[in-house]
Amino acid sequence: MKIGICNDRTEESWTFGISGEIFFSPLFEMFAAMHVICNPEHHTGSLDWWKRVKRQVDESLLDDIKALSDLTMQWLVPCDFVITSPYNEIRDMDIEEALRTLESYNIRHWKKIFGDNNCSISLSEKNRIIEISRSFYDVYFKQEIMIIEPIMTSALRKVLIDWEKEGIAKASSSIHERLKFTKNDIIFYKDKEYHYKYNDLNKIYLTGSTFLSPHLIMGYRDKALLLVRYFGRIKESTLPPKDLVGLYKGLADGTRLQILRCLKHMPDSTQHLSVKLGITEAAVSKQLKVLSEAGLVTKARKGNYMIYAVDEKALDFLTYRIYEYLM
Repeated sequence: MKIGICNDRTEESWTFGISGEIFFSPLFEMFAAMHVICNPEHHTGSLDWWKRVKRQVDESLLDDIKALSDLTMQWLVPCDFVITSPYNEIRDMDIEEALRTLESYNIRHWKKIFGDNNCSISLSEKNRIIEISRSFYDVYFKQEIMIIEPIMTSALRKVLIDWEKEGIAKASSSIHERLKFTKNDIIFYKDKEYHYKYNDLNKIYLTGSTFLSPHLIMGYRDKALLLVRYFGRIKESTLPPKDLVGLYKGLADGTRLQILRCLKHMPDSTQHLSVKLGITEAAVSKQLKVLSEAGLVTKARKGNYMIYAVDEKALDFLTYRIYEYLM
């Protein structure tokens, strides 16, 4: 799913003149989830998710996913179908359609993708990958992606806005501690330093995942660089987290919902909100205090006024937070 395209026009930006594209692929996210299943202890940010999956997915299916670990490089090789031209049509498909398309590719195409990763594959192994992927989707991931997709598309749209405001380099500088944007190039620290000079880049692609921490995933092909940004998950607990309770308490009032609706359209002051809603400034202040304590609004002084705004991240992940706890 294409989120949007940004042509960097921020003159002081190191990536000035470079085109950027942001997308979200449900299939990529499912393969990333299957990657975590192969070695959950390595992905500390997804350990609570792994506990939930073990409760809900039959052990034999999890064993089948792990059994294909060596063949698929822990399911990272199939991800290349999403991010490699000419197969990037798959990124715009839902998982069922994407799997049908993958299945339709003949074994030569599969051997090319696997060969680029120093792996080999047979026709029977290709069919087994499709079979297990389809089973995991039908049994479990169909429900998961319904929650993840709207959250991720919203989060990635905000990244696109940041690209347009700040330039691609500055807005992408916090993706990973081993990824550095300098004046002349992008540096990727892994087994050695990989340098990608801006003059050699025509396009930067970015997608997101809730599974791939602590990895820095990136690829380079045909003067295009792909970056994968990790969006953290919520920690699981037997008792509901206090901040989660506070979030929903903050929403459990008609006046507070009206205030949130106003602030969603435009940051505002207590005085103006009082006029808009036809209630006293004291009443507005009381409700803003609850919303602030719940983490639903932020505030900043502007002249003689305190200006309140919606915390977009809190709203974006609201549905997923309750889903994570209840499941």
